[in-house]
Amino acid sequence: MAIGFMYLYSVRKTVAILFTAIYLLGATEASQLLKLPVLVQHYYEHKAGNASVTLFTFLQMHYLGNDNDDTDNLRDEALPFKTMDDCCVIASNSLPPQKLQIIHVDFNEVEQEFTLLNDPSRFFISPEDIFQPPRTC
Repeated sequence: MAIGFMYLYSVRKTVAILFTAIYLLGATEASQLLKLPVLVQHYYEHKAGNASVTLFTFLQMHYLGNDNDDTDNLRDEALPFKTMDDCCVIASNSLPPQKLQIIHVDFNEVEQEFTLLNDPSRFFISPEDIFQPPRTC
């Protein structure tokens, strides 16, 4: 029994992580984090061209200041958080109320007596009941 419980616990945890990742990558800009390897690779390219470039100067050059090398603009635009991919996504979350109040209502039962007639003809309306000749007043 304990092995089955631990298996379900690990599956539940995995499913929760999976759903959280799907939500964060689809509805927010967290998908930009997937571009971090491009940032590291581009930093190493700058480092190979100029050995005095530090990570701070690289980030300052690409995110805060003017990039002196305009030949790699397409590469610069592929960096994380340089462009917005989902500019029109509106994600709203609504939380359920924290307190749930259940109101108990007492109903007064009214007993009524019904008389059942065993007359099958009362369920059918005859044409004489509907169509009648005009009456004079």
